[in-house]
Amino acid sequence: MNNEHKAQIVWQSPETTPAGDPFMTVKKARGYYYYTERGGRDSIAFILFDQNAGKIGLINEAKPPLDEVFNQKAMRVTAFGGSIDMDKSPEEICQVEVLEEAGYDVPLENIVCVGTTMVSTQMNQGCVGFMVDVTGLVPGKTEADIKNEAQDEKDPDEFCHNSTIWMNDDELMDNNDWKSIWIFAKMYHATIKQ
Repeated sequence: MNNEHKAQIVWQSPETTPAGDPFMTVKKARGYYYYTERGGRDSIAFILFDQNAGKIGLINEAKPPLDEVFNQKAMRVTAFGGSIDMDKSPEEICQVEVLEEAGYDVPLENIVCVGTTMVSTQMNQGCVGFMVDVTGLVPGKTEADIKNEAQDEKDPDEFCHNSTIWMNDDELMDNNDWKSIWIFAKMYHATIKQ
């Protein structure tokens, strides 16, 4: 990369990721354009699909940026997600996150990649999307369940309200979560093209 196209670091958070990278960095490009980069940089997003029920699973979880909007601890139903911050393929990271966040131990062949997109024009972050088939599987404990059972948790209430929400495709579209709609639309489009 030419140095003329390299962004200037304006600020970095003192908090770091498990890999030691700043959790958040603000950069300035072309002398005027500010954007953020999160630690681990890229991420994954996934939705669950149960063919027997004809339902799509999303996560209902705390979303701190919305706390200010609603002046309370805010929850939102969205695609599941995680950071690409391990020495594993995005599919393997998705497999780990499915187990941690939804409790399903899925084989890799149940995880279908739909593509990669930018999270926002104001972030230097790509997001790899997945549809995860959990048909016939029974969920076990999630990471939130395990954390809430721990006695030394800083905020035992932080994860206890996280849950998987099942909806049909109309409810998914009405939910207005762009990541889940993007993943669903990519899978639907691929299916009707076959």
